[in-house]
Amino acid sequence: MRRGRFFNFNIRRKIKSFRRAPRHKVLIVIIAVIVGLILIMIAVNSSLKPVVMTMAEQYGSRAVESAVNEAISDVFDAESVEYSDIVTLSYNDSGYVTAAEYDSAKINRLKVMISDALGQNLEKLKSSKIKIPLGSLTGDLNLSGRGPGISVKISQVSVPDIQIVSNFESVGINTVKNEIIVTVTVDSEIYLPPDRAEFRCTQDFVIAQTIIVGDIPSGYADIS
Repeated sequence: MRRGRFFNFNIRRKIKSFRRAPRHKVLIVIIAVIVGLILIMIAVNSSLKPVVMTMAEQYGSRAVESAVNEAISDVFDAESVEYSDIVTLSYNDSGYVTAAEYDSAKINRLKVMISDALGQNLEKLKSSKIKIPLGSLTGDLNLSGRGPGISVKISQVSVPDIQIVSNFESVGINTVKNEIIVTVTVDSEIYLPPDRAEFRCTQDFVIAQTIIVGDIPSGYADIS
């Protein structure tokens, strides 16, 4: 009887060991798969990171440029501006321009209006996220703009710089075209965890122009 019990006990122990062994193997396989996936993700992330950040900067630049364009359009749709509203020209008896004077109050008012409109647009952009479709990262035109998106946040790293400048271009003998240009510069930052990158957008907008006969008059260099 004792031998029978001992033999039976050995059989049960072997059966339990046999049942436990596959579980250990399955666990090892699962761990190996998880580790492998993590390593693959790290490798893919390292190789795609430069591409993703470059694409994020491009999308960020477009978003900021759109915000600037909208601000400029809103201001000059509401505020009609002619060349004579900004510059007062003086002529001699021969009809040549001899002097020019800028309306600094008008110029400063325009700068404030642009700054306010742009600030509102950039604040909206900051509180939202732009998405980069994964298909755009493949380089395949058929997949561009398709697929789930990677979210990117944009914020401004400084106050936008708004300048109103004067530009001259010769258009003939003794004839010069003068353009009044709004130059807007926005320094921004894209944030794609855990990486950040800064970029700058500068845009020029011609808001008024005229043709001047004669030499460049005094006062044109004094625009502010």
